[in-house]
Amino acid sequence: MYKKFTLVFLSMIICSLTFSQITYGIKAGLTESYLQDKIGSSTQNYNFRSGYQVGAFAEVPLNRDISLRPSLQLTQKGFKKVEGTPGTAFYWNRNFSTNYLELPLDVVYNFHLSQNGKIQIGTGPVFGVGLFGKNKTIITSSDSTGQTHTEYWNGNDAFDKRFDFGWDLLISFKCHKTSISANYNQGLFNILTDGDHTAKNRSFALTLGYLLKSK
Repeated sequence: MYKKFTLVFLSMIICSLTFSQITYGIKAGLTESYLQDKIGSSTQNYNFRSGYQVGAFAEVPLNRDISLRPSLQLTQKGFKKVEGTPGTAFYWNRNFSTNYLELPLDVVYNFHLSQNGKIQIGTGPVFGVGLFGKNKTIITSSDSTGQTHTEYWNGNDAFDKRFDFGWDLLISFKCHKTSISANYNQGLFNILTDGDHTAKNRSFALTLGYLLKSK
């Protein structure tokens, strides 16, 4: 099913190249992400972790009101979780970050405010692959010694599954060559191999874009 989504969107982009004037630009901004963990019927949302997003985007008009807006971006995701109290018999502090190369393929509707200003609202699939990450966990054991040890996972070891797939919601305001965009990306794939857990990425992004080529 996901391969069909990819083929359909890429076909639309390729076909539109023959009759559309494409604009493109760069963007950068901040992310707030967390992990939704489900064990059986119990669901837990881990704490937000701040990160970054940098990338490039294009706008391919299909008609005056509807456009394709593909992007290629590096997005940092992850979460934080703290349980217990430092110095006691139980303390668990986890700081987890992952960096994904993502390809959102949004279809947007343009609300024209003026000749140089518009609001875009869109949605579409997001394909991602994990490139690198870091996981730092501080654990105080519950035995009589209360011994503290720290565990690290870096690089490829930070991922159970490298591929991620989600759905994107976008709202953007454009004025001349500058745009401000807000995205919500809801992961749909379980990123863990642990059979007891189902964990999915959730992330928000606020980015500032600049058009390198405009109409």
